Amino acid sequence: MFKTIWDELSSRFDWLKHHTTWFRAIVGVMYFLLLTVLLSSNIFVSTLHLEVGEPSPQLITAPWTRVIVDQAKYTRDKEAAAKAVPPVYKPDEEYLTLLTKEVGSAFISLREASDDNDISISELKKLEPFASLPESLLTSLIETVPDELDKAEKAGRDIILNKARSLETGARTSEDMPAFRDRTKADLDQSELNEDFKVFFKAFVDREVTQPTLIVDEATMDVLRAAARTAIKQEELHYKANQKIVGVGDIVDETIYEVLVAYGLINNQNTGKSVAGIAMIVLIGMGSILLYLFQYKRDIFRMTNRLVLIGLTISLVLAIGRAVIALNLGTDFNSLSGMLIPIAWATMTVAILVGVDIAIMVSLVLAVFVSVLVDPALSTSFGLHSGVVALFGGIVGVYSVSRLSQRSDLARAGIFVSAVNVLVISGIALTSDMRLAVWVVGVILGIVNGLASSFLTVGALHWFESGFHITSSVRLLELSDPNRPLLKRLLLEAPGTYHHSILVGNLAEAAAEAVQADATLVRVASMYHDIGKLKRPYFFIENQFTQDNPHDKIAPTLSSLIITSHVKDGLELAKDNKLPVQIQDIIAQHHGDSLVSFFYHKALEEYENVPEETFHYEGPKPQTKEAALVALADNVEAAVRSMKQPTPGRVEGFVRKIIKDKLNDGQLDQCDLTFQDLDRIAMAFVRVLSGIFHSRVEYPEMPGIRESNNHSMHKKLVDEVGQEDDASSQKEKQPESPEGTVESIVSREG
Repeated sequence: MFKTIWDELSSRFDWLKHHTTWFRAIVGVMYFLLLTVLLSSNIFVSTLHLEVGEPSPQLITAPWTRVIVDQAKYTRDKEAAAKAVPPVYKPDEEYLTLLTKEVGSAFISLREASDDNDISISELKKLEPFASLPESLLTSLIETVPDELDKAEKAGRDIILNKARSLETGARTSEDMPAFRDRTKADLDQSELNEDFKVFFKAFVDREVTQPTLIVDEATMDVLRAAARTAIKQEELHYKANQKIVGVGDIVDETIYEVLVAYGLINNQNTGKSVAGIAMIVLIGMGSILLYLFQYKRDIFRMTNRLVLIGLTISLVLAIGRAVIALNLGTDFNSLSGMLIPIAWATMTVAILVGVDIAIMVSLVLAVFVSVLVDPALSTSFGLHSGVVALFGGIVGVYSVSRLSQRSDLARAGIFVSAVNVLVISGIALTSDMRLAVWVVGVILGIVNGLASSFLTVGALHWFESGFHITSSVRLLELSDPNRPLLKRLLLEAPGTYHHSILVGNLAEAAAEAVQADATLVRVASMYHDIGKLKRPYFFIENQFTQDNPHDKIAPTLSSLIITSHVKDGLELAKDNKLPVQIQDIIAQHHGDSLVSFFYHKALEEYENVPEETFHYEGPKPQTKEAALVALADNVEAAVRSMKQPTPGRVEGFVRKIIKDKLNDGQLDQCDLTFQDLDRIAMAFVRVLSGIFHSRVEYPEMPGIRESNNHSMHKKLVDEVGQEDDASSQKEKQPESPEGTVESIVSREG
């Protein structure tokens, strides 16, 4: 049963691996959920879910010393004071102007009726405020002489307007209108107006004065409200560490509730909304990294293992951060726990295994995530402080390993991160008026953060490399150790090949630096590119230290097979010794599918119609800059070493001819080298070869006066020179191919 389940799961996983889009989508959703849970976990830590008016289930004390300002109460008190300011009124001049016009319109109608008789009594009764007046009264008003009419208009209007403008007698609200009318009519009764006009103006007040005559003076009220708010003083609550906030069974009032919220001891938020907000932040962070990769690093965006690695490092460092925050550092120092999160570990790991620029982007996103992790509500400065420390520590960690050349660089990176953490924490201490003891603890945590980041990077780097099949510069440096088993075998069993590989490495490294390729990878791959010759070392001329050449006794086809098989043998050795994939690729590609022309032409001399395919390497052609550089350096070193008189001019011409031949043969078609790169490569090769084949000065003879004292030394020197001459003579007897046939030299060298 279990086997069936396991087989089913395995088949499902294989299906996912072959359907990359689905696999990436599922992994992305998993990371999204994991990061959301990690960042929102602090929301659920609070065990108190109290409301105002409820009894406290436990004794709650202040975690650390703090001055708490009840901001909500302070705001409520200010608004209450502002509302308590009594209203200040002023006359409604706009409405009073309207009343003045209505009084004037009424008297204009009376004058017209009196002068021209254009308006009859019946028509006058249709106008306000004449509708309620008897005809006899209207007739009396019409017959009033003009001077009396003007005096009556002014007197009645002044009585109404003066009463309306007065802050004591004017109507402030609709409820004040009846009293205002009564007071106004009483003043009209006591005036010197005749009875007819008194009746008219009373009717005018009843029918035309329909709204309050006073309004609130908003400008004055704003000034008074502002003064009332300013008069309210902000109350501060001073709590010492471990001071009681509320006891068991005590009722939680508004003040106590605000204190608990300020300390973060109570969850007063909508948990669902908070988690949704954090999920949005996670989505934006992940989307930013993916969008950056898609826009600027499309090659890495297509590598699923790189994306999984980035997500894993972010998740691991946040998980560590969650554990760090849970530590109890003491009531006065718990707010500093976020500064202990080793963000630089994640950024340095990404910089080494993926890329420096991508690690910078990860640093920015992680700084935001750390702020949310420490304080999900972002209601205090603790989250911001931790985020700033994480940001600068992470970026400095990235630049500290951007040019990693030896393992000690990782230790130095930890020191750099510690130093910048100390500076950032000190800056925060100055801006936030941090106490000396808290600053000291913060500095210690910053130093521990940097050193821990370095230790974690060193410890986890191997597992990340192995698990994700990524080769870092640290791994390459380890492989370049001459005491590695393969290199030691190469030195002992095929010393000529070993020294050839060292020279190829020097050439390829110089060329890699000239064309911005991976110089470390090129140098290390050059050391291993010919390890396949360990299987039959004496079939390659650089390992033949006697006059016997085994190729003289076998057929050219067999010689070609032996020469070309060193690539396949090298691949097998590389896989057995678990060399990185990049080095295996260079081993497979360093000869491309070129022709072993020396043995091919030798076969043509003996047989007719020899198939050329038999004398080709299996390939593939170099696919990367690094593989092409090793291939070119391999050919150049083997060919130039066979030159009789390697003068600088002849060496440069020969190097350029070799590169041109490789280009014309199509061996460089599948790598991304440009013609400008090829020129720089040639110059780099010539520069290195000039240092190898430099001219030497001839030693002068020893003075005769010192011959007797140095007779034994002179004899020894002569013996050594004689041995060198014998070696040179023996070397000259070796058959050498013409300089123009580069392929023949290379084929003999393998």
